[in-house]
Amino acid sequence: MIVHYLKIAWRNLLKYRTQTAVNIVGLAVGFACFALSLVWIRYELTYDRYHTGADRLYLAYRVSQTDATGYDLEVKDVVPVLRESFPEVEAVCGISLYRNSQGLNVPGEKAIGGARLSADSAFMQMFGVRVLAGDTDFLHNRDKIAVTEDYARRLFGKTDVVGEKIQDYYAGRMSIGAVVSSLPHSSFAFDYWRGGWNNDYQLSGDPVLIRLRPDADIEVFARKAQDYKVVKDGKDTYPFQDVRWMPLTRYHYSDVNIDQSVRFTYLVLFAGVGLLVILGSLLNYLALFVTRMRIREREIALRRVNGASRWSLFVQFATEYALLVVVAGLVGMTLVELALPAFRQMSGVNGGVYGEASLYFVGVLALSLLMLLPFVLRIRHRTMGRDRFRPLSIGVQIAMGVLFTFATVVLMKQLYFLRHTDLGWERKNIAVLTVLHLQDKYDFFEIMPSLRDDIARLACAEEVIDNHLSLLEMSIFRKNKVTDWEGHRPGDKPIEMLTLFESSVFTDFYGMTLLQGRMMSPTDQQYAVLNETAARLLNLRQPVGTHITVKGKQLEIIGLLKDFHYTAPTVPVQPMLLVGEEGLGFMADLRAMGFGASHNMRILIKYTGSFADLREDIQPLAEKHGVLQYELVRTEDLYQEYLQSETLLLRLLGFVSIVCIVVSAFGIFSMVTLSCERRRKEIAIRKVNGARVGDILRLFAREYLGLLVVASVVAFPVGYVLMRRWLESYVEQTPISAWIYIVIFVGMALLIALCIGWRVWRAANENPADVVKRE
Repeated sequence: MIVHYLKIAWRNLLKYRTQTAVNIVGLAVGFACFALSLVWIRYELTYDRYHTGADRLYLAYRVSQTDATGYDLEVKDVVPVLRESFPEVEAVCGISLYRNSQGLNVPGEKAIGGARLSADSAFMQMFGVRVLAGDTDFLHNRDKIAVTEDYARRLFGKTDVVGEKIQDYYAGRMSIGAVVSSLPHSSFAFDYWRGGWNNDYQLSGDPVLIRLRPDADIEVFARKAQDYKVVKDGKDTYPFQDVRWMPLTRYHYSDVNIDQSVRFTYLVLFAGVGLLVILGSLLNYLALFVTRMRIREREIALRRVNGASRWSLFVQFATEYALLVVVAGLVGMTLVELALPAFRQMSGVNGGVYGEASLYFVGVLALSLLMLLPFVLRIRHRTMGRDRFRPLSIGVQIAMGVLFTFATVVLMKQLYFLRHTDLGWERKNIAVLTVLHLQDKYDFFEIMPSLRDDIARLACAEEVIDNHLSLLEMSIFRKNKVTDWEGHRPGDKPIEMLTLFESSVFTDFYGMTLLQGRMMSPTDQQYAVLNETAARLLNLRQPVGTHITVKGKQLEIIGLLKDFHYTAPTVPVQPMLLVGEEGLGFMADLRAMGFGASHNMRILIKYTGSFADLREDIQPLAEKHGVLQYELVRTEDLYQEYLQSETLLLRLLGFVSIVCIVVSAFGIFSMVTLSCERRRKEIAIRKVNGARVGDILRLFAREYLGLLVVASVVAFPVGYVLMRRWLESYVEQTPISAWIYIVIFVGMALLIALCIGWRVWRAANENPADVVKRE
């Protein structure tokens, strides 16, 4: 019997092949989005859950007004306190994890980027890192380094590398002292470990991690830490003031983690969008299915007369319905396969995804059958709920189309606004050249000035400077506290500010605006410039001429700089202090560390013409100066990395919007086609009684345009609330203009008119006599 049902189902699907194909595509796209999003979400939720005592691992952080992310992971001078004064803490370590493109290189070979870890032996204990070859001497010896097996293969093509020489971009020549196990699926996955440099991290880190004892309570511990007092320089200090403790298993997908390629909330949104597309496609097909059931009333009655039970009818119709879902699932799996390489690269998900995706498909299939069940159970009634369900289904589909289109347009408008808005500095036609590796006979400090001069002579180069970092590199800032200022009152807390060691050379290059006073020169040591946010925090209406104290040194404010963004547009402008290259002993500290006149290996280039031409011109200059490896990137491209989540969301919503609109349009067209076929006699009688073609067109148009009005009344307010809340996460926001509503409504009205016009026109122009004769 089931074979008979499958044959009937397949013939009916082919009979309405256009509507079937559209619904299959809609279901397949929705399923692919839904399945991949859920796979990614589950992957994010399982980070760091495999460690021993994972439920007792916590990370320290503060909510910060001076950090680009809005959070501060650096908690100073607490590691010894936690070890000595908190017996409920089983283990503690401060670490530094820096992912850089320079990484390490075998002498004479190109550098291979990697994640650099600095930590002490407590990290091994907490995360179960094992020494596979060599010993732990690298933890205390600055001339040694440890690498993971995978990174050893990437560098040498083998894992037996203990004793091999390696070049570190920052630390120079070193030897490999150990090969250690890696940390897969962890927020602290690393490629190499510079343990001998971790003395500072034994005291503090970025971040600090603890593991509590099994009988300890995190809330009790947090309250105890908040109240802990240390007497320092005769004053009471509270090292854990405002410190919060996050379970490590939540860190990877939290807002505190700045390394997310896509925001976790967007992943949830992707899954929701995929589910809505699935529901819309199912509703569309269900409405068509129910309408066809009415057309097949005679067939259903004959089957019941011949002994068919309600259950057998349900099996028959469910077979047809399920066949469409199964075919859509197969197409959806094909889309998953096509998207899998890009998905793996973006998400980092390893292993198979088909087993998990199959489980989600079973859920979709069960949902579709549950949606069908009420209609088949009411099959004995003539109406079967059809007259009310059909307009509801069409209205929901139109509302979804309007909602997705509205969200896509607002997102496109905001993304365009962010790409072209004024950040307070010029980012167009600026490139950053980073020298990564030289031939052995060349020296960084010798070749940088001559390379800079040769680049400056290029015809496309407008301005070239070195000894300055790219503005979009967060490492250009340090944090310092302003402890005294004019208007400071006893009891006022020091104000932490981001400190930029740059002068007029830097601000002029980037075209920053000075609102008051002047900028300092590179050699000035007693002057400083504030941005607007810093002046507001210090309550200085006229900051020029006032004095502040930083690190025990008094600085005179000689200028007020207009606020500028250097981070993602979701982050408010931070309070900033510019003190010049020699300010606060910055260059003196670098010279003490062994750096010469060139303290970094970057050259900033302002150019004309195309970026491709600049790249071609620089290549022979790099070879001339013995540069084996370098990076040349546009500042505009660096800024676009901040918008990758929004760009991905735009692509998905745009594609889904098109799918929803197409499914809705074909659903309306199919519904009108079936309605015209069912109401042919009614149309013929209306014509006999004097109705014109226009009257019949208005009869159908009034119904569907009425549904558009109702759908818009629901979708536009919902879309406004959702997108308004989304826009509020940005400091710079585009307005939601009235033209968006008008254009979307008119566009949908025209689409509906096209869908119903041609089919109704044909039905209205049929000869009434022929229709009555056939009926």
